[in-house]
Amino acid sequence: MRGDYPIPPSRDLPPGRLVERRAHLVSEIAQRPARRLHPRRLALVLVAAALVLVVGTASAFGTVRDLVLGAPVKSKIAFQSFRDGQFEAYMMNTDGSGQQRLTTKPNVLFPVWSPDGRKIAFTRAHAPTEGRGPPEFDVYVINVDGSGERNLTDDGVSAGPVWSPDRQKIAFTSRRDASGLWGGSIYVMNADGSGQRRLTRDAGFALGWSRDGRKIAFTRAGGRGRGGPAVLYIYVMNADGSGERRLTREAGVNYSFPSWSPDGRKIVFVSERDGNFEVYVMNADGSGQRNLTRHPGHDSAPSWSPDGRKIVFTTKRDGNFEVYVMNADGSEQQNLTRNPAPDRSPVWSPGRKGS
Repeated sequence: MRGDYPIPPSRDLPPGRLVERRAHLVSEIAQRPARRLHPRRLALVLVAAALVLVVGTASAFGTVRDLVLGAPVKSKIAFQSFRDGQFEAYMMNTDGSGQQRLTTKPNVLFPVWSPDGRKIAFTRAHAPTEGRGPPEFDVYVINVDGSGERNLTDDGVSAGPVWSPDRQKIAFTSRRDASGLWGGSIYVMNADGSGQRRLTRDAGFALGWSRDGRKIAFTRAGGRGRGGPAVLYIYVMNADGSGERRLTREAGVNYSFPSWSPDGRKIVFVSERDGNFEVYVMNADGSGQRNLTRHPGHDSAPSWSPDGRKIVFTTKRDGNFEVYVMNADGSEQQNLTRNPAPDRSPVWSPGRKGS
């Protein structure tokens, strides 16, 4: 059949001509063999020819789509690093290559990607307005190329932003209506900083917004812990602030840094339940908690890859804080940053390919 009807590969014809050639092929096959093939064999030939046309058309329009929309983007990992003598936001490929600085002003903490991968929100610490006292914190946003930096909160008491999946909102923690180390309530605002409103009356920080936009997981202090006056628990609530529910309940044990899996079925988090801080995973209802890292070093700040196959996290197992990656089951843990300066708070960007 290939000798009678040669099918040129996609690279030899432009997309439009390729579709036309497939259609011509079907027409030829439908007309010529009909006079000499048994009806059953003819039906099989026509089905095969139709499949060739469908596959060829899909391939051609895939090429057209990439030409019009651009090739699918690869995921990146953002993190904060002290390698230039001050904490700033950096970005790298998911294999650790291509590490580059994003910001040019100091004291950048907890960078997070917008769902479209075009912007990064972060916390910046800066000197107090009156020139004395503890540092102030605000939520900023910047384009991924480093341009367009803007202060969204401008109150000196807000930190820890996280984007809604539709990129229309940003949730964050603020002490504007409270005081004390654990006193910050959860707020939400439009992505441009407008419409700021309070979601919780009680404290909440280290936020994680579920990928379907319906839930926010967070950390809250309460009771007494093993090594201090308070213990941290993980809660979940509806995105409008209603329906708060505590997921972790072991007395005297700290739990923090919740991050939702892409399918919303699991939450990765940090706990000291086995004696030191490790990365764990649990079901979205709090059941099935399991240690993933199983290492005596300090592990924290986990974040899922867009396809749910990998988890990136911070660890001090090499003597300083580095960014590591592992499979979602905890296997194949490897160092990505390999830099003597502290690298922390990694977060995976969205991406359609190469995650």
